[in-house]
Amino acid sequence: MNRLCGACRTRIPWIWAPMCPVCGRPGRCVDCLRRKLTYFKGARCAVQYRDEMRDWLADYKYRGAERYTGVMAAMLSCAMEQLRNDFGGAFDLITAVPLAPGRLEERGFNQAERMAAAMAAWYGIPYRPLLKRTRDTEKQSGKARQGRIADMRGLFAPADDIPAARSLSGPRRILIADDIYTTGSTMNDCARAILQAMPGAEVYGIAWSRT
Repeated sequence: MNRLCGACRTRIPWIWAPMCPVCGRPGRCVDCLRRKLTYFKGARCAVQYRDEMRDWLADYKYRGAERYTGVMAAMLSCAMEQLRNDFGGAFDLITAVPLAPGRLEERGFNQAERMAAAMAAWYGIPYRPLLKRTRDTEKQSGKARQGRIADMRGLFAPADDIPAARSLSGPRRILIADDIYTTGSTMNDCARAILQAMPGAEVYGIAWSRT
């Protein structure tokens, strides 16, 4: 965070006061109220997805500003600290929401994975790719709530090498990282897929921004 000037730091719309006990939204959350099954124990996000944060993320994801990784990871770690405070205990393993192969090839990197891996290294927590996508989807921006939920249903599955992660001295608290949390459908389906392969785990989520 010291890489940011004072003016930039003061413009960050941090989420300091979560209201939803499940996802941490700083306001009334109809998504958590309507969801029939929630597979993750809780989630927290670092910042609100306002115009300036949208520009930062677009620079990072689409315009090759990979130098942002350290700053973005530091911001993401604020969400993890808040999650630890609210739910107690440390995390045994960190993973990230995977990109579709086509988008990964187009961008050259997975922004959520980069942030999560950097943060994991700082905290000394193992990072493992536990998930894979079962199909491609259209971009979610601009889609209504029901469209997003339908697109995410069954989208993720355990990665091929998840047995190796399962054999690690019994990890029980697993943290999924993403860049944006909107309805929680992505996080929920990722948690479902992990529990399918590791039924004894507790799954939590963090995201850099919250719409």
